Amino acid sequence: MKSKKQRLKTLEEIQQLRNNLSGLLGNKKAIDPKGNYVTFEVRDNNHLLTQIISLLEVCVFALDGDGVMLFPANQNASKEESVVQVLELVLSILPDSQMYFLDQLDEILSNPEN
Repeated sequence: MKSKKQRLKTLEEIQQLRNNLSGLLGNKKAIDPKGNYVTFEVRDNNHLLTQIISLLEVCVFALDGDGVMLFPANQNASKEESVVQVLELVLSILPDSQMYFLDQLDEILSNPEN
C-alpha cells in the first residue's frame, strides 16, 4: 500500500502533466502569439471526438458520392481539393496533447508500486 508521501508525489506528477497540457482542451498559455486562430467550443473530449468523426464522414461521403457538393461560388475547386482542406482541419484539431496526457495518466495509475 502506498504511503501518504508517495500518493502525494503521484498526484503532483499528474498535476504537472495537466499543467503542461496544451491544445483545444488545455492551457490557453500554449497558443502561439504569432498565428491567427479560429476557435470553437467543445463540451468535453467525447464531443470533440464526435466533431472529428463527423468531419471525416463528410470526407468519405464527398469522395464516394456522385453528387456535386461544392458551393456554387466555389465551382473552380474540385471535391478532392475540398476534402484535403477538411482533412487538414481535422489534423489541426486532433487532441494529441490530451491523448498524451491520458497515456501518461494511465501509466501512472496502472503501476501501483510508484
